[in-house]
Amino acid sequence: MVDKSDQYEYVPQPRDFVDIFGTGWPFRTATIVTYAAITVLPTTASEMGRLSAQSLPVAFGVAAFSVSVVVSLILLIRIVLPAKWRHSRTIVAGALLVAGALRGTIVSTVLGTTGLETHSYLISRIFLGALSLPTVLALVSLVVSRVAIAREKSISTRAEISATERTRDRILGEVITSNERLREEVDETLRPAISALVEDIHNGRSARLKLADKIDAFANDVVRPLSHMLATAGSTSTAKRGAAITALALPARPAIRDQINATYSGLGVFLGSGTVLLDILPLANGFVAALISGLSVYGIVRLLGVIAGSRQFPFMVTGVVIAVTHAVAWIPPYLINQALVFPAGLDFQPWLVSSIGMPLLGLSYQLIVLGAYSSRTELARLDGARVDMLIQLSEARRRAWLRQRHVTHTLHSTVQSRVYAEARLVRSGSGKISLTERDQIIDVVTSALDVVTTEPEDSADAVGAIRQLVDFWAGMCAVTLDVDAEVEDASLADDDFSRALQIVSLEMISNAIRHGHATEIAMTIVRSSPETVTVTATNNGTRVTTSYHAGLGVALYDELTVEWSLKNGKRVTASAVLAAREMTTRPRSI
Repeated sequence: MVDKSDQYEYVPQPRDFVDIFGTGWPFRTATIVTYAAITVLPTTASEMGRLSAQSLPVAFGVAAFSVSVVVSLILLIRIVLPAKWRHSRTIVAGALLVAGALRGTIVSTVLGTTGLETHSYLISRIFLGALSLPTVLALVSLVVSRVAIAREKSISTRAEISATERTRDRILGEVITSNERLREEVDETLRPAISALVEDIHNGRSARLKLADKIDAFANDVVRPLSHMLATAGSTSTAKRGAAITALALPARPAIRDQINATYSGLGVFLGSGTVLLDILPLANGFVAALISGLSVYGIVRLLGVIAGSRQFPFMVTGVVIAVTHAVAWIPPYLINQALVFPAGLDFQPWLVSSIGMPLLGLSYQLIVLGAYSSRTELARLDGARVDMLIQLSEARRRAWLRQRHVTHTLHSTVQSRVYAEARLVRSGSGKISLTERDQIIDVVTSALDVVTTEPEDSADAVGAIRQLVDFWAGMCAVTLDVDAEVEDASLADDDFSRALQIVSLEMISNAIRHGHATEIAMTIVRSSPETVTVTATNNGTRVTTSYHAGLGVALYDELTVEWSLKNGKRVTASAVLAAREMTTRPRSI
């Protein structure tokens, strides 16, 4: 699971707005288009107050021209600056400041020849362009980058889930195919061969040596080929596992203080009010009035964050709180400006319009947080589905391996050995085949049919078997074993898990002693999640080299575990995660 400190990654930090300039995101097409879309309406409102005859269509046209100018300048910067310079925060920020000032100059120059406004508002346009372009573009770049990265992760996670699902289905299909082939071989080859041999034994038509030859032929021509066919028919280890199963934690719902940023709220108000005030006040007065406005909003928003603390409300309620806070924050600076800065008798109507428009700034920051939170939530959900599919894949591989290896190993080792041994016993005897010998031969021959037509017997107590091995190595290696009670219950409830747990645990102990020459092993078996059990064995043996031979044990781990690792440290640590769903746990819908 992720660390608690990472749960608030979706909250933008002040440093993020600076670092984004060094990433190339400000010059991506998606960023530029988004910037143009969100700045058209605010620019329309700003330009409408500058017109000699206020007209919304004309103001919108001027705003469209102004935005097109800044977009052209951004594209020009992308072309002119070399790639290495575009990743320099200082150079990019400086270029955007110049572009903003140039945008104001171009717009004022063009409009000055049209008669649409009584006089040019060059200073305020330069002020707005130079200071707001880097700030707003950084904000948009941050939003676009987070959305794009989240989308890319979402697409890649969905692709991984689909690929894992296909692999799982292929393995399950292989199991079905292998079972069908096994049934065919049993019906076409094994059963007739056993029936013919048993009939010969019952009838006593074959001499002792001839019967021994027939038993040998049964082992060589029937049992051995069948075991080899099964060994290659259902191989599930066709691809190396990649991603780990650790899932993202669902992010905590952001509190009010996480959804607002006093610094950027104040800065936005300063820029927005300054744009209006510099059109109607002397430069110094307009700057002071805008500064008072920004500081007032900063102080009240910061106070709200302190008062609200970690309270979590529905996002709509939080949005209303933030909007009201920004609106109320305009009252103190309005009174101060009216008394100290504004000329006597000035009826400042734009102030009322701004008090309605400025809360949108605070809400825009909240939308960033909400969007990032939603993206994190979706990624966590998808990541949980990815982990669940990995567990399902592990269960399919394990089931295929246990069934396949059980039949193959029993046929190849136990049955074939017993058949060969029985042929030697028959050949070494004298006289006619006795009734006791006949029954024993029939029992050995028919055991091959029993192996392939019956399911493996339920496992013995896996934890008990591990404890027996620990006792066996006593005196040669000090092995300590710590097992959760929940694991013992799971091993008794799930035969596949019990067999896999026993095989993996014994392999860990055996490898540490045989290959690592360990004299001390500490093994823990714990339920690491509702769906998994983790086996960890730490030993004082020889460190594992990077060039160690990946033999049968590695293939065994691949087939029976969800994931496993072998790490060097002060001690060598082997770890394996096994699928072990609790009785109440069900696969997620994907």
